[in-house]
Amino acid sequence: MRNWLAAAAVAAAGVALRVWVYRSPVASPDSDEAIVGLMARHVLHGELTTFYWGQPYGGTQEVLLVAPLFGVFGTSLVALRIVPIALVAVACLLTWRVGLRTFGARAAFVAGSVLWLWPPYTIAHTTKEYGFYASNLVYCALLPLLALRIVDRPTRARVAWFGLALGLAFWQTAQIIPIALPVIGWTAWQAPRALRHAWVGLAAAVVGALPWLVWNAQHGFASVLTGSDAGSYGHGVRLLVSPLLPMLLGLRAPLSAQAIAPKPLMYAAYAALAAAFAYGAWRTRRTRASLLYVVAAAFFVIWPISHRVTLLTSHPVYLVVLSPILALLVAQLARSELAAVAVVAVVAFVSVLTLHRMDHWYRTDPDQWPPPVPRSFAVLTGELDRLGVKRVYANYWIAYRLDLETRERIAATEYPYTALAVEHGGLVPSPAAATRYPPYRRAVEAGEHAFVVFRHDPMPRRQLAAHGYERTVVGPFAVFARH
Repeated sequence: MRNWLAAAAVAAAGVALRVWVYRSPVASPDSDEAIVGLMARHVLHGELTTFYWGQPYGGTQEVLLVAPLFGVFGTSLVALRIVPIALVAVACLLTWRVGLRTFGARAAFVAGSVLWLWPPYTIAHTTKEYGFYASNLVYCALLPLLALRIVDRPTRARVAWFGLALGLAFWQTAQIIPIALPVIGWTAWQAPRALRHAWVGLAAAVVGALPWLVWNAQHGFASVLTGSDAGSYGHGVRLLVSPLLPMLLGLRAPLSAQAIAPKPLMYAAYAALAAAFAYGAWRTRRTRASLLYVVAAAFFVIWPISHRVTLLTSHPVYLVVLSPILALLVAQLARSELAAVAVVAVVAFVSVLTLHRMDHWYRTDPDQWPPPVPRSFAVLTGELDRLGVKRVYANYWIAYRLDLETRERIAATEYPYTALAVEHGGLVPSPAAATRYPPYRRAVEAGEHAFVVFRHDPMPRRQLAAHGYERTVVGPFAVFARH
């Protein structure tokens, strides 16, 4: 009964954190999330894609999970976001299973609890539906679990299941690589007999990654990202050490980089964590728990190889995949019931504090990017309906929100702030820029259209006025339409 009460308390706390995030500006809907919803709507009409619209990566497995919810309950933000939240819960259960095989029952329960309540950035990022981050957590917990099962009994079936999960994970996101490679290496070292079945695992991996392979064979392997040179690799390592890893841990607030404590205490905390990691790695070197330390250590070496991960320094989006491993490493501190309670309480406190700071940043920072977008577009859509507008060029952060909010009744495509040219008596961006979803652009080009931007965005007002476009301010937006 005590265990069930503890599980219920942890579950309720995690739900409360997500409700708070859901309602705060931290999780305000944006176009990146709206695109996932639009893709799910198109799945219901038989339109399947391999990757997130407009990019050569980011598999669509979560889109396929959202689509039936839209089919049953209609297009809504709740139906969209329930999928990543449920996937995080699955990742917590898988993390618990890994903990049972590495640290024992108490630490396993704490590991699942920690992942449900921490890291704070992971909670914020997976409360929204970004297409593949929540499923990343599932695969990053599933692969170690399947590897441990192979070490227990290296059968052909277990190797095949591992290969299939690996292929599906790779199609979903290349961010799995810094986790998958050390897991494979550790498994081969611990269970060399499994290498007899490597061909089965490879075949299953090809089956799982088949959408990725087919698409890339047709598009010149565009998914292969640019690697780092020596300078950018070193820069990536430094960014990983600070500020990105501290942001993920909650020692620094994402976006603002505000430290959770004064600098001397922060440096002491860094040193203590490094010492604890080294001690834990030595103590578990001959146990199955060594898998977690191998993965964590290899992550530091492999992660900066991709040039892309070094481009974003304000929040640790590309470190989310490490969350299950970190939860397990933290959970091993729970060597007694009192310690278990303390670990869960501390990570919950860190999450509350960091999420509060993120909320404050979103509410007060005047220079934030992307710019804040209202949670509801009712005022904007009402004005567009009043003006009879059915086609819109818009700022990216407006366009796909507008498509989703109106259930594609209004066709909107991104306006890239290029020069405007006259075509068929109206103004259009020139030259036409690449967009996330070209059919929207073609629909907007096909007839009378308006422009919608944030009201402080630069626009060639004289040119627009000369062609009959009048400016109307609607809340934070400016609409340029011909009356």
